Amino acid sequence: MKRFFQLFNDNHWYLIAGAIICAAILWTYGCESQCESIINAGKQVNRSELYNEINYVVGLAKAREENLDKQDEIKQAILDAGNLISQTGSINPSGLINLAATIGAISFGLDRHRRYKITRSQIITNGQTP
Repeated sequence: MKRFFQLFNDNHWYLIAGAIICAAILWTYGCESQCESIINAGKQVNRSELYNEINYVVGLAKAREENLDKQDEIKQAILDAGNLISQTGSINPSGLINLAATIGAISFGLDRHRRYKITRSQIITNGQTP
């Protein structure tokens, strides 16, 4: 036993360095790198979760951009109809019906597409397959 303690006393720096190296190897290979979440402040996420959050935010931005495009398209259709009425001085009933149908179709189609995108992104973020 005395020999063991003497060996330990002579080589204690090697044993400490070996323990530190083993701890560093375990930490490097065992612990996954994490950063703060984009969506939930204070939550730590790994790389794959961060990519899912980025895809969610990009999808949300695209859905909002599509909403803006829909609004601009409706405004442009109304301005075109007003321009036509002001140039001709008369209202074309078939053109008015066409304008109303176009606005309704655009609104319904884009809203339905936006809802589909939101539902699909929620399914993906919950880990389910679409």
